[in-house]
Amino acid sequence: MFEMVLRFTVGGPAVTGEWGDGGTAVRKFRGFVGLYGDHATATITLTSSGPARPRLLRRWTHKRGEEVFAP
Repeated sequence: MFEMVLRFTVGGPAVTGEWGDGGTAVRKFRGFVGLYGDHATATITLTSSGPARPRLLRRWTHKRGEEVFAP
């Protein structure tokens, strides 16, 4: 399972989405980057969950852009 989270403040309200397909999750992540990535405080994350704890796959911030983490 893949989960995307958009927040404008740390620990603040979140917009979330969950998908079973990784390709769909990445497309949705990039779509949110296109819509909200210019906002100075937006943080968008994509994680993968499974039998172990969730793994951070991608993160977007206005300051750093897209960061891709090893699977």
